[in-house]
Amino acid sequence: MAAAKADGHVDAQERALIEGEFARLGQGDGFDSWLHQELERPLDPAEVARAATTEEMAAEMYLASVMVIDQEQFMERAYLDELARQLTLDAGLKAELETQARNAA
Repeated sequence: MAAAKADGHVDAQERALIEGEFARLGQGDGFDSWLHQELERPLDPAEVARAATTEEMAAEMYLASVMVIDQEQFMERAYLDELARQLTLDAGLKAELETQARNAA
């Protein structure tokens, strides 16, 4: 969700993808309200990074973000760079994850 917000807005296609993925995972009472509230909240890479409790989780979060972001878009690239900094990713690992994402596309 944070990656979709990286360019300053969540477009209809991004919203549909996010809602579809969360629907696939299942949802409880109040989920729709929470999801819409989160989609409207400003993006904070530091807050996103705090959710990573292990190095492996940090790498997975970064990889997932790279896979959904248009790295050619300035704001999205800036978000990725700040997220990597907040996750304290090694430059080599960051490059490796970006390569993985490109190869998966």
